[in-house]
Amino acid sequence: MGEIMAKLRWLPLGPTCGPAVPIKKSDLDNIAKKYGVDISLEEVKGKNLKVEGAVIREDTMDSTLEDITQTAVTVSAKEEGAFRNAVRALIKKYHAPRTTQAFWGSTERGKWIVTELLDEDDGWC
Repeated sequence: MGEIMAKLRWLPLGPTCGPAVPIKKSDLDNIAKKYGVDISLEEVKGKNLKVEGAVIREDTMDSTLEDITQTAVTVSAKEEGAFRNAVRALIKKYHAPRTTQAFWGSTERGKWIVTELLDEDDGWC
């Protein structure tokens, strides 16, 4: 079997679509080391992002997924057990991504496994 990869995307809209706590590279590095997987972090600033004090606004209509503000975490592994454990740790810490596009860019096997893991605890651990 080849590499399993999932791209998890959180939007910066608080606990509804965003992560439960801020996503930090150091935390991701710890999870990657613990489970023997590769994890990368990409912070995307949307082209239509407007921040007014503590309020975040963004017109996302007619925008591609890559043009929307988001935190994208990519997990990849050759061994399914390690992949599952790392994704479980991400869900436990940050909760589930809550958008329909949350897994775009993942391998089919990665999407299937992530969806299965989210069903275990409805994504809220």
